[in-house]
Amino acid sequence: MKNQITLVLVCLFLYVSNAQDMAIETKSVSIENVISYVIENMGKNSEQDSLSPKNITFLIQSAPNGLAIEDKVILKQTFKLISKRLSEEDSITIISYSGINGVVLEKTSPKALKKIMYALENYKSSIKVLHSDGIQLAYTYAQENFEEDTSSTVVMIRNPKASSTSYIQNAEAPKKKSNTVLITAIGLLPEIISLIKD
Repeated sequence: MKNQITLVLVCLFLYVSNAQDMAIETKSVSIENVISYVIENMGKNSEQDSLSPKNITFLIQSAPNGLAIEDKVILKQTFKLISKRLSEEDSITIISYSGINGVVLEKTSPKALKKIMYALENYKSSIKVLHSDGIQLAYTYAQENFEEDTSSTVVMIRNPKASSTSYIQNAEAPKKKSNTVLITAIGLLPEIISLIKD
């Protein structure tokens, strides 16, 4: 019995020490401030520049239909900047949460700019498997891809517009041609003709 208790305590101690080693830092930024966040926290002149290599999971809030055009523009510019500021040894992952939950871009080098731009442009179709919780998925993914001697961070990019119903409706409003005007004009045509004759 004493040996079993000792074994359980040793296992618990190893588990706790291992969990402390796998520290995943969380940062949160709005989509409007993401470029300034990258300038201040990544690459040259940043405090984390000495912690190398970096494993960064970007967790992007999106609407059910994906990203709006202006959000894609902001994110493309952000990841172009990230590509210049991070090294080949670093890695990034893009995961979507809120409206769509899934992996948009699996762990890749920040220098693979064409791959990153393609994933952002085809945001919704890049997700192969939908999940019930994108936030939990991001942390699970970060833990599964954790490597010793790396700085592991989850950067949550909040997009308040993505959760509003007007944003969702406006982003995917179908373009319909209205036949109501045509039907009304045809119905009034005999009356218009009779007025012209008189």
